[in-house]
Amino acid sequence: MEERLNLLIQLQEIDGAIRARQEEKRKLPELLAALERKSEANKAELDSVREALETAQKSKRDRDRDLEEGAQKVEKLKSRTPDIKTNKEYTALLKEIETVEQENKTIEDDILKLMEKIDAAAAEIKAAEARSAQEAAEIDAERKQFEESMAKLESELAADGRARDEIASRIDAALLAKYHKRLVQQGGRVVVEARGESCSGCFMSIPPQIFVNVKKNTEIITCPNCQRILFFKEAIAPKTP
Repeated sequence: MEERLNLLIQLQEIDGAIRARQEEKRKLPELLAALERKSEANKAELDSVREALETAQKSKRDRDRDLEEGAQKVEKLKSRTPDIKTNKEYTALLKEIETVEQENKTIEDDILKLMEKIDAAAAEIKAAEARSAQEAAEIDAERKQFEESMAKLESELAADGRARDEIASRIDAALLAKYHKRLVQQGGRVVVEARGESCSGCFMSIPPQIFVNVKKNTEIITCPNCQRILFFKEAIAPKTP
């Protein structure tokens, strides 16, 4: 009967390892999706900076045209000077030229500001591209690591499955069915240690005579409170390599 207990303990250990690896495997796609979101965020940031540069460049082109038109307007106004007949007309012409020149000065100020924006956006693009390249390399490395982890988990789960089948084949059908029935119900802890006349599964006291029998490890004994299978660790023989 000691062998049956050892087999159940080994089976439970493998089932625990399988659950842990399955949970780790379940999380990997979520981590990979987080990487993809990070990659998309980096791309969006770079696109935003590029869009700001394009907007500033377009605005500068528009203001360049405005300035050119303003300069042409000044020249056209000045060309009317020979046709002026009175001081009043001359004063009015000078006022009109001054107004257009002031507008041109405002346009020039706008162009200078836009040039500063363009320089700043170009520098930001360069920095963003460097950041994006570095982060892309890091993301690729992490993605590769996740893929390797997934392959490793798949291999380990396959090995665990084979080991589990081998151990399960050595347990009689009735006891194995009992184990499977309680595996989910009892949170994966079907076989638990009896310590100090207490069940380590439910932490309730075990009647003294039952505890005496559990310590022998010569039969399958369940906890009167939680129905888990009990064993006494000190009496379990070491596993044969």
